[in-house]
Amino acid sequence: MRPQAVLLDLGVSPSPAGSGELLLADERSCRLVFVAEAPHRVAMATFVGFTQVLFGYPNDEALPGHPLHDPDWEYGFYEVQGSPWPGRLEAQNAVPLPDQTSSGWRQLRHFLVVCHEDLVEVLADDVSVEVFDTSFEEVAMHALRLNLGSDS
Repeated sequence: MRPQAVLLDLGVSPSPAGSGELLLADERSCRLVFVAEAPHRVAMATFVGFTQVLFGYPNDEALPGHPLHDPDWEYGFYEVQGSPWPGRLEAQNAVPLPDQTSSGWRQLRHFLVVCHEDLVEVLADDVSVEVFDTSFEEVAMHALRLNLGSDS
């Protein structure tokens, strides 16, 4: 089966005018703060149980060269069905730990976030999005405090 990215309806999408995305990731947490399509709204995507993240390239012009690209893509959140990414991590882990392979890797989900001039790919258990009526800076600081474990 060829991997296919399926659009998710999470109630909000990155702004096509430029979403100014900020990625905050550490060994426990992965959050993406971005300007939402609705005017004057800022959103934060939280990737639950994340394992790995890619951020940046390709920009809009190079997006058609991405191996999963679909001409119908729009700015938003996608899940890659049939992704080889979890299997690659399982194979890597099997090299040093051949007796401890687990099918748990295969349960991870491959998410894409198509933003203006950036693409975010995350391997995680789940994703949720919150929308705020405060400034980008306030949401970014909230996300940072959550990553540091000092905000609830």
